[in-house]
Amino acid sequence: MSAPGAVIGVRTPEGTWAATIGFEDWDETVPMAADVNHRVGSVTKTFTVTALMQLAEQGDLSLDDPIEKYVPGMPNGDATLFELGAMRSGIPSYTFDTEFEQKLFSDPDYVWTPEALVDIVRGEEPMFAPGTKTFYSNTNTVLLGMVIEQVTGEPIQDVLQEQIFEPLGLDGTIFPTDASFPEPHAQGYTLQGVDDGVPVETTDWNPSWGWTAGSVISDLDDLLTWSESLATGDGILAPEWQQQRIDSFDFSLPVYVDAETDAPQSPARAYGLGMGLALGWHGHDGTMPGFNTVLQHHLESGTTLIVMANSDIKSGECPESVGTVEGGRTTGVCSDPAVFIGNALAEVMGHPIVEG
Repeated sequence: MSAPGAVIGVRTPEGTWAATIGFEDWDETVPMAADVNHRVGSVTKTFTVTALMQLAEQGDLSLDDPIEKYVPGMPNGDATLFELGAMRSGIPSYTFDTEFEQKLFSDPDYVWTPEALVDIVRGEEPMFAPGTKTFYSNTNTVLLGMVIEQVTGEPIQDVLQEQIFEPLGLDGTIFPTDASFPEPHAQGYTLQGVDDGVPVETTDWNPSWGWTAGSVISDLDDLLTWSESLATGDGILAPEWQQQRIDSFDFSLPVYVDAETDAPQSPARAYGLGMGLALGWHGHDGTMPGFNTVLQHHLESGTTLIVMANSDIKSGECPESVGTVEGGRTTGVCSDPAVFIGNALAEVMGHPIVEG
């Protein structure tokens, strides 16, 4: 495996199963424990967009509001909050900026502000007209976090605590405001930004660069609860608002590749309001340097699947441009460690996430 270890959880109407694989560290000195805290990366987006939808349900904002109303001067300022939440805004992602990447990996302790993150793309040209294509941009969800703070007058960590974490009893889930990482936790490892092929530890890297697109810390128990609530709306959204979320997947939109190229949307996979859909599984994957998470709920069978790995190093049939490590898979689709485990488990359970 391309990660030292992983935590796995499956919940069905018949009960819950949890297991661990490997170790909390690359030197294999501490066996992985099921109760470790984990940086969940882009799973954060599920919380952010849910909080946005709650504010819309309460009448504090409209998903049809343009982002220009709250954060002026962005490319495609007429893109709606809905289009940002569903990754259809055409606003570029700051994470693809070369100078940003260089700063992130040369100074991982650097504290990024939301304003600094969105300013990276403020002067760029839009990628496409809003609502005409789909492209996964971290800028979208950072902007939505800024909207939430502006509308509520509260820091995002307080909003998420009051509107989601506390009502659902997610006692192990936090939105960190610094690089602190509650114990117990595993050590994270990455090859991102590495030239010599030797994994570096990322455990205490400052997550501020991800903010409302990627900073949340959680654990297995909380993610099992959250995955089902996200897919069903239980405890977080009124039925009609959850239905709007379920209806937000558009399989007809092309996927933006570059200025000259689009790819057809898979008939089995799409992205909606802060949530993905893949062959009946609703949820989200998440990656931070050193950590990889899979959070999925299969509505028809009532099955929840969680995988957390303490590495984001890919393995499989990967192109030469993708860094891999000795001991990782050399066959099969090139994928992150938690994604590979999650796909394999879903297949075994009879509800595959990927098309065969």
